Amino acid sequence: MEIAKCNGSYLNDLKEYTGNILDISGVSSPGAERGIMYMADSGNIVAMKLYGDLIYYKRVARKRPYYDAFMLYLASAGITVGSNGEVSSAPGSYPPAMRSVGAYLTDYKMPGPLKDCDDIDIIESMSYGERLTMALKLACACARATVSPQAVNLIGRILDKGVRDEELFTCLRPAVINELGTGGFAGTSLRFQDLDTPAQWEAALEACFDEAAGLGYVYACNNRAARLASFIIPLAGDKGNEETLNRMIDEYVSYLKASADKYEPYAANRLGLLYMTGEICSGNERALFKDRIDRPAAKEYFLKATAYPDRNSAWAYFNLIKYYHKDYDNNIELLNEHMDMIKKLDPGVYGLAMEL
Repeated sequence: MEIAKCNGSYLNDLKEYTGNILDISGVSSPGAERGIMYMADSGNIVAMKLYGDLIYYKRVARKRPYYDAFMLYLASAGITVGSNGEVSSAPGSYPPAMRSVGAYLTDYKMPGPLKDCDDIDIIESMSYGERLTMALKLACACARATVSPQAVNLIGRILDKGVRDEELFTCLRPAVINELGTGGFAGTSLRFQDLDTPAQWEAALEACFDEAAGLGYVYACNNRAARLASFIIPLAGDKGNEETLNRMIDEYVSYLKASADKYEPYAANRLGLLYMTGEICSGNERALFKDRIDRPAAKEYFLKATAYPDRNSAWAYFNLIKYYHKDYDNNIELLNEHMDMIKKLDPGVYGLAMEL
């Protein structure tokens, strides 16, 4: 499927949303959320995307939340599916919705938020290579139409999947060369020339993560930190590369800190563990760097990981109880509160916490 170039008509819908909802009712008040639903029903494509977000993040209850959110993202992105399954794209689209559709295509039924999501026939009918190809085209179209670190980060993630899988590399290669070789993206300095080999894709995906992180996108910071961790662990204990190792650890900390200081729970908890134990992990591998231990900083970041809780925050509560147990010795109410949060956020971690 070819993605139609965005014609900018969404700006009228954005103006309507801003003037009639955002400026009057704010971002997340009940009045604003009801207004978004009403405006989406009238055909405003900006409101459609925001309505999809309300459903996706469970602000509005639905029996099939991930399916309903995806349908709204499709409509907002100007994507239609015919009775014969043919997919088409219209120029009247809202760029952030393109990125949302691309993220669905990339992450559907994969480990993460969409692992156990509702079945979506449109996605089920596509091979993974077809899904990633379409996701790449949507992400690039979004990034060309508007400044979108989310889309640039998604491009990096898709390239990373191609680097790790020879079959996906072959499938994605024509789209990568065509989409990334035709020019840069709005608000970025990214330019790609050679995209023929996995090594060149490695350089391109790192550039994407760096650019998205520089634009303040926390998940790009996390992705960059994760890649650094995979390079750091093989160098652990190698005295000949000590200078390089320390520089990479400093970069790793810098990326995690940029994300954690914006209250992203995964990064905050991971940084807390580094300061608590010296641990850096990559998959099932880990290494210890005890010179990085800083217990007061560890507690600061474990607490920061609970400020805007998600599933990763369960581990931060677990680590607070494990490593700062004296805080709970004379405060059973605090212990019960934190255990209740663990149980709510991740029952699996709750079982481990019960053994502490």
